[in-house]
Amino acid sequence: MLNALRRGLANAPPRWRLTLILALTAIGTTHCAPMTWNDESRMATIQSLVESQSFVIDRTDFISTGDKVLIGGHFYSDKPPMPSVLGAIVYAPLHLLGLRLREGNTAAYFLVTLFTVGSAWLLGTLAFFDSLRFTDMEAERRLLPSIVLSLGTIYLSWSTTFNNHELAAGFLALGFCFMLRARHEACAALHLGLSGFFLSLAGACDIPTSIFYVLFLVHVSLQTNLRKLAVFYLLPTVLTIVPTLAVNYSIHHSIMPVQLYRSYFEYPGSPWLGSSELSGMETNDLGFIVSYALKTLVGPKGFLLYNPFLMVALWGLAREIRRKGRFYPEALCIGIGSSSILLYYWLTTNNYGGWSYSIRWFVPLIPLVLFFAYPFFQHFDRRRAAFFQVLLGVSLTIAFVGAINPWSPIVYSDISFVANIKQFVEHLRHPKYIR
Repeated sequence: MLNALRRGLANAPPRWRLTLILALTAIGTTHCAPMTWNDESRMATIQSLVESQSFVIDRTDFISTGDKVLIGGHFYSDKPPMPSVLGAIVYAPLHLLGLRLREGNTAAYFLVTLFTVGSAWLLGTLAFFDSLRFTDMEAERRLLPSIVLSLGTIYLSWSTTFNNHELAAGFLALGFCFMLRARHEACAALHLGLSGFFLSLAGACDIPTSIFYVLFLVHVSLQTNLRKLAVFYLLPTVLTIVPTLAVNYSIHHSIMPVQLYRSYFEYPGSPWLGSSELSGMETNDLGFIVSYALKTLVGPKGFLLYNPFLMVALWGLAREIRRKGRFYPEALCIGIGSSSILLYYWLTTNNYGGWSYSIRWFVPLIPLVLFFAYPFFQHFDRRRAAFFQVLLGVSLTIAFVGAINPWSPIVYSDISFVANIKQFVEHLRHPKYIR
């Protein structure tokens, strides 16, 4: 029977094999409990939306989270509302079936995470696989970069817990795929609409990633065959950006995100009183920016060190721009957008993402940048194949260690990889739920 299954898989189309690998991985790696204030804050909103039909989190099981703001005498999550709205859509039928969100391990948290974040990871990977067909790579060869993305970067690590960065990463991959289809295939209006929906949805989930929606709007306006269809790209914001702004206004009578207002964090007992670690509140000086930027890329939590294949992709991205290749417009959008996001965080943050495996803020960049590694996979000689195998082994190890706990606890080590190993060993020695 096992032999028959192996033969069946070997003969199955590459996309089906990839889907099966992704589905089994998602089921096996998704966590069953929130582990930090960050995901507790989101669970609080999800629970309140379903059980109280409100964004107020005062009466939820997760009110003890520190990631909250006080407005008008009520507590709210300080996170963008869209991820929690998506989570509530999944939680609503689960709640009707008697599955309830609460502190600790629950089937509800597992299923909400699996069908939101896990689904975005899976669908984003399949969109990445489909995007690569525009490079003229055969389907079997496209499996290699798709495996690198899904299992060999922290795009995997962050798919295992509820967070907005992974959602944005998956939605950006989907939006980029439909943008390529709009430029190179028929049904441009439909594909532009889907691209606009997913790119704007990414921005609604993770605000800095809105830059990609704006840049691709410029791209659409400059393409002769797409310019007249730009309205289809703009229309989906009615379902994504407009509701987000409306929720913000309903909470504090402003369309601006609540996390930009320091006064909302200054309530009695707030862990943020006098803190310098609130993101987006102040601008760093040049000396700090240079040091901080280097450490976010190649320091103890360095983004490039935890995603080795990105260095290959950056070479490909620069090559595409220099040669003005087939994907020159897309390369410019992704290069400018990625640089803008990096610069934003270098200017306005100072804490390396807090408790996180590598730099969580940069996760949305991975599927877009990694696309430009395609030249590396088009022609494999013996030396390149050997290099790929070694780098893939290292990358898989890093990514799966990250899946142990994406909210990597710095109490064990400032090096995320080491911290996760130490926590895992501690858990084996003293089995318990370690926060």
